[in-house]
Amino acid sequence: MTFLDNHDQWNRFYYVDPSNPNHYDNQVTMAMAALLSLPGIPCIYYGTEQGLHGAGGSERATREALWGKPGTPFDDAHPFYMQLKKVSAVRSALPALRYGRIYFRPVSGDGATYGVSPYPNGVLAFARILNDSEVVVVTNTNTEETISISVVVDSTLSPAGTVLVSQYSNQSEAMEFATVTQTGEVHIHEVDGSTSGGPACVISVTVRPMEAIIFARQVA
Repeated sequence: MTFLDNHDQWNRFYYVDPSNPNHYDNQVTMAMAALLSLPGIPCIYYGTEQGLHGAGGSERATREALWGKPGTPFDDAHPFYMQLKKVSAVRSALPALRYGRIYFRPVSGDGATYGVSPYPNGVLAFARILNDSEVVVVTNTNTEETISISVVVDSTLSPAGTVLVSQYSNQSEAMEFATVTQTGEVHIHEVDGSTSGGPACVISVTVRPMEAIIFARQVA
């Protein structure tokens, strides 16, 4: 089981800026999208989908109760809950997100040199592959900067000309699709420390601050 936060973490990960209370909301929905796309059984600790933040630095603060709220305590229109429903539906529709092998993908800002993200706070890019299906997930954890990058994809499963359609974004007006192109000679610094070269199949992706995008050829 994998999780973002739980009752043993006295300071939960949802940060609320007093001067702009909703500024970091996309950070939560991005994290939920990553959690439901990575291997493992995802666990959402109760209240995360309702915007409970656990601030207070004590065990009591991590156990905020929904049930003491006036009216209907569970808000099924809460933005976090709505995003959780959306990404859960995508996970259900794409078996690769549940059962696929994971491959962390090299990225590039200049289209020539690829490797693990050099960007501040990091771009997380990975593929989940099941049989002949490749699902590509790209997240931008930077809270302020939009990042445009090229991401390596599998040249056999997603050859040049393949159109990968955006199945999910935690933000509105996201990229609708990305077309696979083949590069010329590039240098790729692999996760294991080795270096490879030659042409590669890539997609160009623009991810806004705290955005997660899930690409696939089609919804199964």
